[in-house]
Amino acid sequence: MNFRIFAFLTSILIGLSAASYAETAEEKGYRLMKLNDDQPIFQKVKGDAVLNIYGSTGDLRFHKKMVMASYTENMGTPAEKENYICYCLQPTDDNGNSYLMFNYKTESDIKYAYLKGIRKAKKVTGADNRLSFFGSDFTNGDIGKPDIREWNYRYLGDEQIPFKGKPFDCYAIESTPKTEAILRDKGYGRQVTYIEKKTLLTLKIEYFDENKIKIKEMRLLSFVSRNNVKGQKVYYYTGYEMKNVKRGTRTELLFKKMRFEEQANINPNIFSVEYLTRKWW
Repeated sequence: MNFRIFAFLTSILIGLSAASYAETAEEKGYRLMKLNDDQPIFQKVKGDAVLNIYGSTGDLRFHKKMVMASYTENMGTPAEKENYICYCLQPTDDNGNSYLMFNYKTESDIKYAYLKGIRKAKKVTGADNRLSFFGSDFTNGDIGKPDIREWNYRYLGDEQIPFKGKPFDCYAIESTPKTEAILRDKGYGRQVTYIEKKTLLTLKIEYFDENKIKIKEMRLLSFVSRNNVKGQKVYYYTGYEMKNVKRGTRTELLFKKMRFEEQANINPNIFSVEYLTRKWW
């Protein structure tokens, strides 16, 4: 066969083969979100959490200090379970309020909130996820990792997002709820997540209501990187800002004095409803 004809036919076959295996926007969106969700994490974490809640005029309305801890079981497996607990120390009116969460890889999260005013632990279910997290611009549903099984994903393209004054190349991925029940519970009809290409850090998330109107925007403020007990490099988020674009309010969620792995010195038994009202730190 003539070499030129052979080369021409070969290029056509390669092109057809590549086209047949090309990712759709939906497949790429899911793959990228799965990579983001599967990033290495720490087994043990302990530190302080601060909520700075600002009014629409920019004034600091509330400064709330909490102590938090997390412990992850079965790291890196389908049975992975992240246990998280926090206890409010300041201000006095909030002292004693606490929160407990179990984040699963293949099951829905389980959350409990203890409010000293009602003196009981209440399971966070359904529309409770839309309620404010300790009076902030974050909701209960915003706290913790999203369950990627509940959303449909679509890759929208690439975009540069600023972080600490510098632009970073990011993947833009759209998320939409799979069912009406998820839409009702979460209150978001659409989200757009911006994932930095090299580190897979989430630099920004835009939130839209049931009518696809933008209502909130969260951006990353800071992070640290350390190795976990398996020797894997972990990027740990230490600062977020959530803006309510409709009300003009915003909240900073900051993590300070963080200790990881053995330095955290955590008793795995504290992650229970019983310890919502007991001192464990």
